[in-house]
Amino acid sequence: MIPIDKSNRKSLHNLYQDYKWNYLPDAILEGTIGEALVNDEGDPQVAVLQIPKLKISIPGGDASHPAARKFIKGLPRFSALICASQEWEELLQEAHAGKLVAMQRYAFTGEKLDIDHLRGLASQIPDGYRLERIDLSLAKQLAAEKSEFASAHMRNFDSPEDFVARGFGFCIVTGDEVVGAATTFAVCSKGIEIEVGTREKQRGKGLATVVSAQLLVHSLQNGLDPHWDAENERSVGLAIKLGYTPQGTYRLWLYGGSKLVAGSVKALLKIQRFVTR
Repeated sequence: MIPIDKSNRKSLHNLYQDYKWNYLPDAILEGTIGEALVNDEGDPQVAVLQIPKLKISIPGGDASHPAARKFIKGLPRFSALICASQEWEELLQEAHAGKLVAMQRYAFTGEKLDIDHLRGLASQIPDGYRLERIDLSLAKQLAAEKSEFASAHMRNFDSPEDFVARGFGFCIVTGDEVVGAATTFAVCSKGIEIEVGTREKQRGKGLATVVSAQLLVHSLQNGLDPHWDAENERSVGLAIKLGYTPQGTYRLWLYGGSKLVAGSVKALLKIQRFVTR
């Protein structure tokens, strides 16, 4: 597999025609994030779209091609994959039986979002808090902070300046501290992928609802489809509250490199679900 230049990525759209789960392929193919690999630049039959920072790959094209099997066989440890077709999932499971962890994700469509409903939700700011658009100063504040909450935002942008230029987001502030945020995880001409987070000690106050609703209002006003993708029941509940319609589920595959690692990850996930339910 060889890298393909950003200017030539659009030719790979036909390899992802059946992919419906999110806008990640569109963003990568438009060159706003990630990288793209192909088996043959002149006549690509297999492609792999990647977000290296997150170790996520989205293979597409002919899963029966020798290049497809070679790529799957050579996966590095701790890879994450979203397969573009059932054939790719079958190849992955065959090549790495017992070494995979399937994580179910929930996709939604925003075709029934109501902007007036969203404005109402965005106005429900608790006393002592304020809603602000993330400007360069706030983006730099988040970028300088070393925490799980802060690092979840802007990670697909080169810098705070790049985020303000190409992306957007809103946050909840109390005092001088950003305690909740909804930002663009990825951007393409069709729409955006969303990242939402609230500091653990500030949860249960409706802050995620406020910032998410404001982000959706801004997206709709600017002709962008704000796509929602959930990994847990809490995120599913928020999506439905905002007005999203369930689209279905799909799997994100984690490859640990061995059956032992896969078993350990599964055990940890079970514990996490028990503790957070």
